[in-house]
Amino acid sequence: MQFRNLHYKSFIPLAEISKTQHMWSFFGRSHNYNLFIGSIEFLIGILVVFRRTRLIALLLSLGVCTNIVILNIEFDIDFAIQHASFDLIITLLLLIDYQKDLYVFFIEFGGKLKSQVNQVSTTKYTFFKKLPYVYVVIFPIGYFIFAYYLVSSVNEKLVGSYEIKDFYAGKNYFAVKKGKLGPTPMIFFEHNNMVVLSINDSVYYGRYSAENNQINMQFKRPIDQKISSIKAEFKDNSFLKGKINDSIAVDIKIERLSPKKDYLNNMYQ
Repeated sequence: MQFRNLHYKSFIPLAEISKTQHMWSFFGRSHNYNLFIGSIEFLIGILVVFRRTRLIALLLSLGVCTNIVILNIEFDIDFAIQHASFDLIITLLLLIDYQKDLYVFFIEFGGKLKSQVNQVSTTKYTFFKKLPYVYVVIFPIGYFIFAYYLVSSVNEKLVGSYEIKDFYAGKNYFAVKKGKLGPTPMIFFEHNNMVVLSINDSVYYGRYSAENNQINMQFKRPIDQKISSIKAEFKDNSFLKGKINDSIAVDIKIERLSPKKDYLNNMYQ
């Protein structure tokens, strides 16, 4: 679920995207790297539960959380700064119980083991004893509910990037020859029910709803452009046949891009 990108944004020139999209698309480019990050974070959650491995988990968490907070601040990931900072604060609170031992080991002993080392101290406060369990239990449950809701609401068979091969609408109503995002006419169905239509020198942004093979698209139409809605039947990832603006017959032939042309089409299957 990390770094999920919108299809149409992968076709925007690099110089035109925001710092947020720079970071998001960079980390989202590799699915295996996302698995690696998620595995490390999951390992931290497991190790922090047990007293013998808690310090290792907290030191890992300190590095991971600090890096995430700095990335979020520097790349304007505003929606993630709060909870990433909260993770870092919890990590620092749990490390308070080990501050003397860390000082002795890293400063006095220079990172080397001695024959006599003070045992790791254990906190006297019930709150700090229970905090690791809160750290592990509450966050995964919350993110699981969020991820389950998002995934269950996505039509993965429809979501993707499509090239428009033919576009017939009324009698000489619309001549589609090129696209605004990329060289060819395109239509993008996103996981958040956003639809983007890139034709000629225009980009139409809107929302869509899909039930069975029926799609209803509503666009925010600029004054000088013609399309406000498309209601159509979608067949075999290929044809859209219906009406534009509730009155003009439309027949559109589209082709889903291969992963070589758009890696996002194959990333979340």
